[in-house]
Amino acid sequence: MVENLTDALEITLIGMSLVFGAIVLLWLVMLGLMRVLSDPAETDSAKTRPDEVELRRRAAITAVAVALARAADQSQPHEFPLPPTAIVTPWQAVQRSRQLTQKGPRK
Repeated sequence: MVENLTDALEITLIGMSLVFGAIVLLWLVMLGLMRVLSDPAETDSAKTRPDEVELRRRAAITAVAVALARAADQSQPHEFPLPPTAIVTPWQAVQRSRQLTQKGPRK
């Protein structure tokens, strides 16, 4: 019994280490490919901060988007007409109430 448990734990440990090893290996391969294939000019331009004009333009666009979203949110909801009332005859009302109060298995 103990031998089976140790064998199972060894197999589990080997399997988990293979899975995590493969994940780390793929991660390292992706990092290497990114460094080899990336353009150095691209990374330098991505690190530079946008100038003041660009920041103001983005702020204005954001303000307009928020104002439009608030205006759309404050519009009156569309009112749906009430559904027509169901006309139930006295006979239907008696039959329905009888079914509700009926004893025994329900169908």
